[in-house]
Amino acid sequence: MIFQRTDNAWYFINKGLESMNYDQYKKAIPKFNKAISLEPHNHVALLHKGRSLYKIGDYQNALQCFNTILKSDPKHLDALLNQGLTFKKMENFTQAIISFKKLLEIDSQNSDALISLGLCFSKLGKNEDALKLIDSVLSINPKNSSALYNKSLILGRLSQNSDSLFFLNQAIKEDSNQSARLFEKGQELTKQKKHEKAIRYYTRALEIDHKNIEALVAKGWTLDYAGFSNKEVIHFYDEALKIDPHYSDAWFNKGLLLDRTRLHKKAIECFDKILSYDPQNVRALYCKGASHTALKQFGKGRFNCEVALSIEPKNVFALSTMVWCLEQSKKYDEALKFCDTALEIDPNYVYALSYKGKL
Repeated sequence: MIFQRTDNAWYFINKGLESMNYDQYKKAIPKFNKAISLEPHNHVALLHKGRSLYKIGDYQNALQCFNTILKSDPKHLDALLNQGLTFKKMENFTQAIISFKKLLEIDSQNSDALISLGLCFSKLGKNEDALKLIDSVLSINPKNSSALYNKSLILGRLSQNSDSLFFLNQAIKEDSNQSARLFEKGQELTKQKKHEKAIRYYTRALEIDHKNIEALVAKGWTLDYAGFSNKEVIHFYDEALKIDPHYSDAWFNKGLLLDRTRLHKKAIECFDKILSYDPQNVRALYCKGASHTALKQFGKGRFNCEVALSIEPKNVFALSTMVWCLEQSKKYDEALKFCDTALEIDPNYVYALSYKGKL
């Protein structure tokens, strides 16, 4: 395919966008540079290079990208918006206002431009004018969380604290709902094994609500699947656990990652955290058993598997972990009995079948 050819600008644009999806903006920039070297006036490459530079705080070079686009296409909406946002970030509100007004001459109902223009007016002390712009967005979409947040902010500046709190609560509610919908879409894509698309939804969900623990854990898992480092992956599990220290999926995923990378003692600490508040959690018990077995602590490994099986005697995962523990401790006859039990429950369980072949 033409997009797969390394002499084609779109090959590098797609690679750059892939890096952006994983929040790797510094890695994305050289890929957009390569695309621009092949097609100097490719607006998509210039726009996303500018956005990446903005994300890492290089505002002057970001502006150069947006300005280059606007020289050849003065009505490029995305370039005008990002130019305005960059000026706003640099606190050059006068220039930001010019950019947003140019955009609104083309698209008078652009909510991002209206909200951003309102914030610039507010920064210049024109809070009443700012509120009119925010209200114009809410008249079209009363659930626009960005407009609700910023109306709350401006009302706070006007010392209208009761109204400010009301709109803040409305914004939080809408953010939570929208973030949940994006997470659910990401989950659908994950089930279809469309992981690169899924992570876009998890990222967007977290941009809206950074406390969405389900999205944090899902993004961590997806980064792990994509081969990112332990540090990069575990960051998302730890962020989820700061919000809810009893969120078991975060402890499980962290523990399994540590176990897989041979940090078995640290993995056991994760499973113990779950068992501290949920002592009959079967999965935590047999996973802990597996980690002890990997450390050649076969007695502890067997004990945890036995406790798990006393709670759920037909759990094939616990049975198979017991098989592995017994096989590793060279108790083959006992291992075979547990293997047969697992196969009686699920005759097609591949893990048990493979172990029976070895035994």
